[in-house]
Amino acid sequence: MFVLGFKAKTKPKGNGNTMKIKKLMILIIAVLLFTGCHDPDRDQTFESPFGDDEVVVMVDYLSCPDVFYDGECIFEYDGPGFNETVYWDVEWISEDEIRLYIPGSRWTNQVYYIDIPR
Repeated sequence: MFVLGFKAKTKPKGNGNTMKIKKLMILIIAVLLFTGCHDPDRDQTFESPFGDDEVVVMVDYLSCPDVFYDGECIFEYDGPGFNETVYWDVEWISEDEIRLYIPGSRWTNQVYYIDIPR
């Protein structure tokens, strides 16, 4: 019913449990969105040959890597995830460039050359 352009407040449909479940689901979705799917147990740190620099490879639950240097993301994997646990390795080409790859012959197409920002 409208009175002077205002709609009368109505009780939400469903019982109180339905509203609690909806609120709980929204809370769970929000927590998952903010925490992401990062797997901290699989973070790896790789030190440069001279020991001056290091990069950190953070891998999520789909084995997709992000590479960080000085706390800044310098590479973000944008391909599809993997159906199995994949371990990434870093080879220092020089003090200014690394090669990110998956060891083994099966994943030879997953090689990325990343410049280290100075």
